[in-house]
Amino acid sequence: MIIVADTIDDIEKRLKVADGNTLVVFDCDEVLTTLSEQVWQTRNHDFFVEWCAENISNFSEEALYEIATSILVSSKNLLVNQRMPELVESLHRRDIKSIVLTALSTQPVAAIRDPMAWRISTLESFGYNFKMFWPSLSDKYFREFGKEYPPAYGSGVICCGSIPKSQCLMGFLAYANVMPNEVIFIDDKMEHLEDVEVQCALAKIKFLGIRYTESHKLAQTTPFCANKIKYQLTVLKEKNIWIPDSDVEENLASSSKFEYQLATPTEDISMLDTEEQPASISELK
Repeated sequence: MIIVADTIDDIEKRLKVADGNTLVVFDCDEVLTTLSEQVWQTRNHDFFVEWCAENISNFSEEALYEIATSILVSSKNLLVNQRMPELVESLHRRDIKSIVLTALSTQPVAAIRDPMAWRISTLESFGYNFKMFWPSLSDKYFREFGKEYPPAYGSGVICCGSIPKSQCLMGFLAYANVMPNEVIFIDDKMEHLEDVEVQCALAKIKFLGIRYTESHKLAQTTPFCANKIKYQLTVLKEKNIWIPDSDVEENLASSSKFEYQLATPTEDISMLDTEEQPASISELK
């Protein structure tokens, strides 16, 4: 079963029935943390990819991954909800195992030489400690998937890269020698929830998927301005500098090189397809 939760209250209600035979799995981006930058919002994914395809020579998945990670590490991370670290801590007090299942790749790029260490450090800076659920479990690369940059586990976090989250989760359960009666998986993307649901059914594990949409609802309160994002991406491409949303208007006002209006009548948010699309840079979400 998959349900939609707009608030953390909805998640807390569902977790009240969890017990020591339950494994609670959290996605990272848009569930535990989110980026302040408008370009990173799910509703703007297609706009971002299309701009890169039109403006980056030798465009490829690798080039897209490189520029996306530059935005990822240069942007301000925020908690989706201030209460979420305490919710995770409460699971530990109740002896309920929990883990992070993120599609971030282990592939190093100029912006992130060790993506897994960066992800763990970022989570810890917000008060998340998933290692406490697995204190004696060693780090591991799942080389059995046959990838140059394979999925990996470290400190309570699984980085999946291009491998489906369901396969990485099952690989982890075998490695940790754990077989829960139930998996509760919290993610903002329906395709990931459905993927894990199918695998749990095959493994005869009870499954509850929670599509957590709080960050999506918050993002919709910010008017879309294509020219701001174009300006940010152009500066990143030419100078390898990401200008935060909070500084864009000041930079545009003082810039003689970029002649962008801050908005146009035709750039209304309703003109964009805000329905969630399958991500072509799944390593990052």
